[in-house]
Amino acid sequence: MSSQLAPENVVGRDRLIAQIWRLLNRYSVVFTAERRIGKTTVMKKMQAEAPDGIIVRYLDLEKIDSPQRFVEILLGQVRELLTKTNRAMGGFKSLMEAVGGTEIGGVVKIPQYNKDRWQPALEKALACVCENHPESTLLFLLDEMPYMLQKIVVREKGEDSSENAALAILDSLRAMRSEHDNLRMVYTGSIGLHHVIDSLRGNEYASQPTNEMETVEIGPLAHADALDLARGLLDEEKVECSSVEDVAAELVTLTDRVPFYIERVVMRLAFAASPVTPKSVQQQVLLHLTDDNDFWEMEHFRTRVPIYYPGNVNTGDRNTLSKAAVVTSMLDVLATCEMAQSIDQVCAAIKASVPVEDRDLVIELLRNLSQDHYLICDDQKRYSFRFPLIKKWWVLARGLSS
Repeated sequence: MSSQLAPENVVGRDRLIAQIWRLLNRYSVVFTAERRIGKTTVMKKMQAEAPDGIIVRYLDLEKIDSPQRFVEILLGQVRELLTKTNRAMGGFKSLMEAVGGTEIGGVVKIPQYNKDRWQPALEKALACVCENHPESTLLFLLDEMPYMLQKIVVREKGEDSSENAALAILDSLRAMRSEHDNLRMVYTGSIGLHHVIDSLRGNEYASQPTNEMETVEIGPLAHADALDLARGLLDEEKVECSSVEDVAAELVTLTDRVPFYIERVVMRLAFAASPVTPKSVQQQVLLHLTDDNDFWEMEHFRTRVPIYYPGNVNTGDRNTLSKAAVVTSMLDVLATCEMAQSIDQVCAAIKASVPVEDRDLVIELLRNLSQDHYLICDDQKRYSFRFPLIKKWWVLARGLSS
């Protein structure tokens, strides 16, 4: 079982992808989703099965930590597109001359620029490829955009720079989308882009680098599709089951219909004593949730809280408390409740552990936790954990009594 399915073997995403293509006729898109849901899988399938007239380039940005490197990666992706035609700005050779770049063995390099140099290089590269392909739509799938932006910020702090290159990249990409009708982009990443943008803007910038983009949430598979995936994987791994239907149903329920977790549990079941039963599925899921080796990297849901929610809040008498502590208390409360809780119920419950009287702060944090896919609210504005699997892990990891 491979870590990255071939596009033709991806189950249950055809309808979602068709909706995304319809949106991309007019807009660029930001994917929002919890980690492990399958954002990259969706992008790879889109790249492999793009409609006629759409040129797709996928860029994995997770390891990029400078605007120069981002421009180099982009130039490498458009090289082929600019060597097939010499219209507009004269193709790839002319572009490289314009930005002062070099290419050795297929690797593109540009000089270490400040913003006055790399920003025009980025914009010139995008303009050139759009103008050389006026009858096509150019779609750039920019995976792990928030990670790249954060790395650039960290690097600039180390260099004592005041450039704010991360925000400048977003502004340049927005400007290019505005100037070229045949340019589209998809942003995605495991870190909430809204947190990164808020941090970049601070109180000094009014930039709105994604306000013209549509948001698409990538959720778990539909129940029927998840069952199809579970049955197929059980058959592929030759798992002997007491009842394939019962095992698949339990598997889908306990993994919240998330392909990654379904695949990992089936992988373990292939080594389990036969025949596998629904009880076997329960045991395997519990082992994953309690294993200190953390093969599913669930600890991420706890360690990212201080990153997403930095700073302190006032608690009265000139005392302060970290915002992360308030968020953790709220999640503790909701993890131990069987029913969704109203805002008033959450406010009352957290007072037992944190001295917070600011109801507006609680409302704001509940909304943010919903945007970050920890929580979901119903039509009565009552909150609960979005994913039962994550709720179960939180209870176990925090040593709570549910």
